[in-house]
Parts: sequence; C-alpha cells; structure tokens
Amino acid sequence: MPSSISASRFRLSVFAFALISILLTGLTLTVQSADKTESKPKVDYSAEMPRILPLTPEEAVKSFKIHPDFEIQLVAAEPLVRDPVAMCFDARGRAYVVEMPEYNDANKEGYSSVKLLEDTDGDGRFDKSYPFLSDMTLPTAVFSYKGGVFVGAPPYVYYCKDTDGDRIADVREVVMTGFGRDKGDEGMINSFRWGLDNKIHFSTGIDGGNVTLAADKEKKVYNTKGRGVILDPETRTIELTTGGGQHGMSLGNWNREFVCANSIPMQVLMYDDRYIARNPYLAPPAAPVSIAPGGKFTKLLRISQVEPWRVLRSRIRAASERGDYEKGQPSGFFTAATGITVYRGGAWPAEYQGNLFVGEPANNLVYRAAPQPDGLSLVAPRADQDAEFLASTDVWFRPVQFENGPEGALYVLDMYRELIEGAPFIPEEVIKHLDPVGGQDKGRIYRIVPKGFQQPEQTDLTKLSSQALVELLESDNGWTRDTAQRLLYERQDTSVASDLNQLATGSTKPITRATALWSLQALGSLDSSTLLKGLQDKEFQVRKQSLKIAEQYADAKAIQQQMISLAADPSLEVQYQAAFSLGAFESSARNAALADLLKRHAANQWIRMAVQSSLDQGAGEVFEFLIKNNKSLKEKQIQQFLVALAVQIGAQQEAGNVKRVLAALEALPESHQKLAEILFRNLLSRASNETKQVIAKSDSDHTAKLLKGMMQSAIAQATNDKAAVKARVEAIPTLSIGPFDETQPVFEELLSVQQPLPVRQRAITALGLINDDRVAELLIEAWPGLSPQLRMSAVETLFSRKPWLVSLLEAVKAGDINPGDIGPERVQLLKKNQDKAVKKMAESLFHNERLTGRSDVIKDYQSSLKLKGDAASGKLVFKKSCSACHRLENVGVQLGADLKAIKDRGTEAVLLNILDPNREVKPQYVTYLLVTTQGRTITGLIKEENANSITIARADGTSDTVLRIDIDELISSRLSFMPEGLEKQINKQEMADLLAYLNSIK
Repeated sequence: MPSSISASRFRLSVFAFALISILLTGLTLTVQSADKTESKPKVDYSAEMPRILPLTPEEAVKSFKIHPDFEIQLVAAEPLVRDPVAMCFDARGRAYVVEMPEYNDANKEGYSSVKLLEDTDGDGRFDKSYPFLSDMTLPTAVFSYKGGVFVGAPPYVYYCKDTDGDRIADVREVVMTGFGRDKGDEGMINSFRWGLDNKIHFSTGIDGGNVTLAADKEKKVYNTKGRGVILDPETRTIELTTGGGQHGMSLGNWNREFVCANSIPMQVLMYDDRYIARNPYLAPPAAPVSIAPGGKFTKLLRISQVEPWRVLRSRIRAASERGDYEKGQPSGFFTAATGITVYRGGAWPAEYQGNLFVGEPANNLVYRAAPQPDGLSLVAPRADQDAEFLASTDVWFRPVQFENGPEGALYVLDMYRELIEGAPFIPEEVIKHLDPVGGQDKGRIYRIVPKGFQQPEQTDLTKLSSQALVELLESDNGWTRDTAQRLLYERQDTSVASDLNQLATGSTKPITRATALWSLQALGSLDSSTLLKGLQDKEFQVRKQSLKIAEQYADAKAIQQQMISLAADPSLEVQYQAAFSLGAFESSARNAALADLLKRHAANQWIRMAVQSSLDQGAGEVFEFLIKNNKSLKEKQIQQFLVALAVQIGAQQEAGNVKRVLAALEALPESHQKLAEILFRNLLSRASNETKQVIAKSDSDHTAKLLKGMMQSAIAQATNDKAAVKARVEAIPTLSIGPFDETQPVFEELLSVQQPLPVRQRAITALGLINDDRVAELLIEAWPGLSPQLRMSAVETLFSRKPWLVSLLEAVKAGDINPGDIGPERVQLLKKNQDKAVKKMAESLFHNERLTGRSDVIKDYQSSLKLKGDAASGKLVFKKSCSACHRLENVGVQLGADLKAIKDRGTEAVLLNILDPNREVKPQYVTYLLVTTQGRTITGLIKEENANSITIARADGTSDTVLRIDIDELISSRLSFMPEGLEKQINKQEMADLLAYLNSIK
C-alpha cells in the first residue's frame, strides 16, 4: 500500500489549480519552516481579515450567474459528498465520486475516499451515499468497468469492486504501480476517459513515473514522464501515447484530445506519438498546441469579490517597501485552469456540441470556448462575450472538474473551499487568520441543463440485451454511446456482429457508423467489405477513423490500395491521417503516395512530420522520388525534408538506402550542387558504421569530390569574416565531422577574441561533438579570452566527457582557471559525481566553496526583508544573476518557471525559494544528466520529450535534442536546476532590490 509521507508540509493541489508557477525552480514551499525569523515585530491583522463564511448549498445556488439559456441545479452536497475532484457514472446511472479532503492538510493523510451516490427516486438529485472506498491517499481519477471501477491514486491504479451488494468495495486489486507523486502532490494522473478505440485514456500530468503492470511477469518498466497512457481494461495492458497538460484531459466525439495546465487554458494534442515511435530517427515538434487566442491572459469576467487576505497581502508588500503597490486586482486571468471537458451530451442544443469548458477555481467561474478549424489545428475563441458561461459571487466556489452525464447534462464538481491556493504561498501573518482546510467537510456537485429541462427516466443499461445496446449507438448523447459501446466490449458478444455491420454501413449518423466500426473491430468481427466501405464513407471523420482501424488489416491488398488512395483525399485531415496510417505497410506505391502528399503540402510541418513517421522503411525511395522532381526541389521545405531524410538514412544501418542517396546526388544537375553538398554533409552528420563503409568503398568520383569539398567549403565559410555571421555559424557544426588534426587550427581561430560572440559560442558547442582529448586543452588555453557567458558554455562542453572534466579540474588545481568560474550548481554536481576520483578531486578543490547551512543563510537574510528595495537596481540584479534561466520584460532565457505571477506570493516565501531551491523540487525543474551512446554527457532541464526524443536545455541557454536511440543513460540528479549559493552573488541590499523588482512586475 502507499507509504506514508511526512506530515511536516502542507499538501498542494493535484490539479491545475496548483495555481501559480513556482518561483524560479517551481518549488513547493513548506509552511512550518525550520528557518524562523528572528525578532520580527508581529502585527495583528485580525481586524482586517473578516472571514468570508461559506454559503449553504441552497444559498450557493442563488450566487450563480449563468448563460440565460441554461439553469444550474444542485444534485449533491454535504453530507452526501465532500471535496469532489473526479466522477464517473456506471451503466446503472450511479455516480462514483472521488473525494479529497486531504488537500492542504499539514497534519494527516490517508483519509480520502470514493463515494457511491444514487438517485433512488429518479428526480435527478442524489439522495443516497455509500462509502465505496475509504482510507485512500490522494485519489485523483475514477472510471467504471465491469461492475467495478478503476481508481487512480498515485503511485497506484486500482481496480475495485463490490461483489456482495453492500455498495462497499470488497475487491481492491493493484493494476499498475509507479506513477509519480511529487512532494507538492501536483499534476498527478487524472482524467480517465473512454475512447472510440474501446480503451481508457488518461493523463499522467507533470509527474509521470516509472510504471509496472501487476500482471506482467517480466515487469517491464514504462517511463510515463510527459506521456499519456492508454489502458486496455480487459487485458490490463497499456500503451504510451502523447501527453501534456497538468490536470484535465478530455476526448471529443472523434477522439481528439484536449489538455490544460494552470496558466494554459486549452491545448489540442496534434498527434498520437505511437506513430512517432515507429521511426526512432524522427524528432517531432511538441504535440500540445495552445488554441485559446488570449492564452493565459484571456480576460476573465469574474463577479466574486477579491478576498480580504489578497488585499492585505498586497498592502503588506507595499508597506514593507519591497515593491510597488499592486495596481488592480490580482485576478481576472488564468492562473488555475483545470478539468478541461468537451461537452458531448444530448440534452443541450446541437450548437453546443464540442464546446470546451474549463474550470477556473481561483476566479470562481467556468469558461467556455467554441473550437473552430484552423488548418490541421483548431482555434478556440471565447464563446460568451459579456459574461462567463457560469460564475459565482461566492468565493468558496471551486469548479475543479466536469463530467458528461447519462441524461446529457454537464456536471460541475465544486470542491468548495475557503482557500484553494496552497497554504505555503500565503504569508505567515496572513495564513494564521485563515483555515487552510476550511471546507474539507463540504462539497457540491451541480448539473447544467437547458431551461425547461425534463428529467428522463433512467434506464439500467446492464439489463439491456446486446442487440438493444447496439441500437443505443444511434444516440445523440455521448455518454449513452460510450456506455453502450463499453458494455458490448465487456460482453464480447459476437452474435450482434450483423447488427453492427448494418449500423456501420447504413446509419445516417457519422459518429454511429464510426462507433460501430470500432465495436466490430473490438469483437474481432470486422470484415474487409465493411472496412472498405468505411474507408470510402462520405463523411471525412468516418474515413479518418477507418484509416486508423485499417492499420490492423493492412496485409490485405485491397485495404492497402484504398488506404493509398486516401493520401489524395479531398479532406486535409484525412490526408494527415493517411500520412500516419500508411506506415502500417511498405510498398513502392505507398512511397510514391507519401512523396506526392509531401509535394502538395511541403509547407505544413505536421504533414512533413506525419510522412516521416511512416518512413522507418522506404526512406531511400521517397528521397529519390522527391529529388528527381526539379520543380518541387526548388521549395525550401522540400529541401528541409530531404535534409531530415539524409540524416535519418545516414544514421540507419541500411546500405541500400545510402547507395540510393549517393546515386541521387550524383544525378543532380550542376545548378543543384550546393544542395548536393548540404545533403551529403547531413548524410554524414550522424553516420552509422554501415554508412561510413558504403562511402569508403565507393568508387564514385562525385562522392569523393563531395567528401573533399564538404570540409573545404565549411572551413571557408566559417572563417570568412566578410560573410554574414548567421552563415558562418551555420557552417561550424560541419567542422565537427572532419579529422581534428585538420580542424583544430580552424577552431583556434574561431575562438579568438576578434570573432563575433555567436561564432565563438557555436564553436564551443561544436567542439562538444568531437571525441578528442585535445578539445579540453584548446578550451582551457582559450579560457582567459572568454567572456563569462562563453565560460559558462565552455564549462557545459567540458562537463560533457569525463576526460575533459578531469582536465578542467586539473586546470582549476593549477590555477589556470578560477574556481569561481565554475557555477555553484556545477560544483554541487561535481561533489555528487558517481566517479569517486572526480568527487574527491572536486571536494578538495572546492572546499572553500562549501555552502553555509541553508537554515543559517535564510536566517541571516531575513534582514533583507526590512531593507528598502529599489526595483530599478533589482532589475540589474535579475539580469546578472537570474536571466540565464528566467525571462522578464524581454530580458533573459525562459528555462525555469514563469515569474510573471511573482506578486501573487508572499515575499518571505520568495526569499525562501531563492536561498533554498532544493527544499522541494518540482519534477519539471530537476537537473538531469543525459549520457549518449557516444559517451557524451548533457546536463540540464528536460524541456520537451516524446516517444522518440528528449530536449535538454542547458544553463548557458543552448539546448540539445537527443533521439532516444542515442541515449545510454538518463539520470536524475534530484537537484534543482537553480543552484544553491546565490547569496555568494547577491548581498542583502541586492536581495532587497531583487525582491522589489519581482514584486513590481505588472
């Protein structure tokens, strides 16, 4: 069972209403800090902190302002339910509700639960509540299956069931374990959703985790960081797919996936990275794309008052002279987006189908958007212009999640709390007048229905025949279709195959035809004739779904031919799906279709990516098709795609494809010889031994000429001081391919003080790709002429290989390099190095850099809180000490957390974050060490990751995208990317100035 976690801290939200990005390292602070301030005069603010009392459920209903065509109805409240955070309905119409009273409780855990609610008189209001599961720790998600429920409670996913009819679970099986639970308990697994594919899809939030399946005897480990999970509830096996967001994920009618994060109200995921994983040489763009035009700063039409504690907190800052007084209310934009949900019900007018709903519990409202096509993506503008779809004057209203109901209503889960912020974000002198767990005995569930709505009679779907369930696939209500489809999957009743065939080919409703096709596939009863009709369906969405299904039947020639024809479909969305689905088989006809598709849409990055995802096989032939077309060869995007294919082919162990490329380059006319040089250079950029052997054995004069001219051209361009700096920088990486005996003098020239900064920067980075001990000698020799920024880059390069690191330490020992040139974060890593000799050497060299205990430093720097800070001076401190990882007012690099919401925190808490960054580190701000198969080490933050690649952002502002096939090890340092020891760079007055500047940001 889950182990107990220390109660010496306040627990933070598992939702996107973690609210505000944590300062600098995204840390979660503790309230009961060991670092108490000394003799600060205490002020009693009790007179300014009138408590805003909760409303009764009946009063709360009257506090709402809702769209004029709708009404909101209370369906459950305390004592039936408390702190609801997730919900699902079973086939009988009963609701399983996840409760989380533990939120913000510093003293106790393990008392959350799952309640089973029933409406026994059919009036649409729940009147019975049963403790289905008790003594849970932080449950976050629930989904009904086979008379029981899957429950997410990190690190576990359970399957729980009542087998004796007392409505209390007597079965609690661990299905999988290993999901992350960071110290702040934010962004854990959430949002279990049924997909058209008869699987349960869910989000892993920001925590991820190394997951194993209970039923897997081999105990394969799935790294779910940054990924989504697809669970087959019958076999209890999983697949990893595209991830994103923090708390909230929803599937539209056609399985399009939406996510949100605290300051990102809505994103669409542009692809399923199971496709990407087929071609390990493809590094795709990030899948989540923001679709809210205003993003975080979408103006929200809040109608609730600003809580007195917020007003007081702002005034305390101003009075302490640590920054400008906050002008305007600290609210009115997204800081707590959570629970994104697509409305799929049948009770509302048809124009609301597909609308997106997002909870904003910090602003006590529900935001609605109406998505519209935007190429292959979407744009989701505000749907309600003069008022939010739903808002409350009650500051206790905390809408954290939604659910589509059996009758077609939209259910709103209201956690109903006095304080939704994590208590550690509130200054001590304020929090003592609040109750961090106020409302943990309360909670409300509402449903939104059109005015005049009449409650229908609820049918127990478990009592229906399989044939009757097939008929329900015609329903306009998403919940009804999903549940009927799920029950058919549970029963595996193949006797209804003919009925499903009739729906798949004869229903007037496209969504019904698609659902029937997926149901046939799940029953193993889909024949080629029916699938071919699906591939030829008049509705493009059905053709898209049929393509996905057809991937499993692609051995049949007739299916292949029809799939190939859809690469030229009138619908761009179908063409996009075809580009993915055609990866299910390989043929010359398929390769030609992919090449033609690319020619038509070369400017579309998503099409280019989808085509390459299907070219783990066939890349050489597609390269030939493209390069022989003189017209398309002139397009920049086609050239870029050819470059990508050249890199891939060079890295693959396929001699035949390399020979195809060399022959194609030789056949190019003289007018395209520059392109030939570029493609040849990229063919060698990651060349496998197989590729090198093909080139070495080649008797082609053209290949020999390219090989010789490649380095000459790169050297000439990189060293040409009359050429544009950008052109020179672009030539430098090629130098890392050549023999270091030839390129070393060139690098010496490029590192000289006379060269432009970008040239020197790129030279240092390129040197990191050369496995030669002389690289360290070259950088150390150049050290006196390097600026602080370049020295930071040089440190990154020297840290990337062990022999170079040893040379760096020897240079420090010899006095050639000042120990202060090695940043405190790198000193920390050195002292934790796994190599005992390196660790010992570092401890000896940097013994004077030993950091004072954090408690002593924090205590010492409390005096900076009393000093008058100057924001203008603080901006200069920020630029000097913080801008390497943070960006404010167009200064710096955005690697760490967003600091724009800094004034929403107490200044004491900010100071604690700065001085003790490793107190509690959020997962996305941990430093990782990535070791490549070539022995290179890259250190930094994981900026992006997907099925195929990881992007590491380094402290010098550069980044590297590394394919997973090139990764030997990925090690978490468990240290924050932000270093300890900033007090060595910032004195107390400068700290006061920095705090004043951070508090002044508007």
